[in-house]
Amino acid sequence: MHIISTFDHSIYLELAITEIEMKGIKKENILAIPIDKRNEDIRLFDSIHSSDGLSLLDLPSILAVICGIFGEIYGFVLKWGPFLWGLIGILIGIVLGLTIKLILIRKSKNKSKDRRGTEVVLIIECTDTQSDMIKSILWSNRALGVSSLSLNKN
Repeated sequence: MHIISTFDHSIYLELAITEIEMKGIKKENILAIPIDKRNEDIRLFDSIHSSDGLSLLDLPSILAVICGIFGEIYGFVLKWGPFLWGLIGILIGIVLGLTIKLILIRKSKNKSKDRRGTEVVLIIECTDTQSDMIKSILWSNRALGVSSLSLNKN
């Protein structure tokens, strides 16, 4: 029987492996494989086939409408009139929104690079009688997921 589990790369993985070895499972029957994560940069524009969930134009659109309305309102008092001040307000809103959004995206990209840890897949070969004990050890050491695979040798 094989027990398969996933862990974040942390001290809990080492504790689980040590505890399993202390329960009588040999080192040769334990396999830990680190999984590499994709290091793709965040794209500014989404394609029709993929999206990262970040919208670049939501904040600029909202600020363009708000600044355009204020430009129209105050344009009745100012020299160039409401139409031109409305267009100026729209342009100011778009530039301000894009600037804020790009700064926020850049900060979130830096934070996501810091938080990226690797996951480790742990595969343990054991007997059917040891499987429940090993599963409880894995769960008590903060495993992300645990599954078992029974290979019948007929």
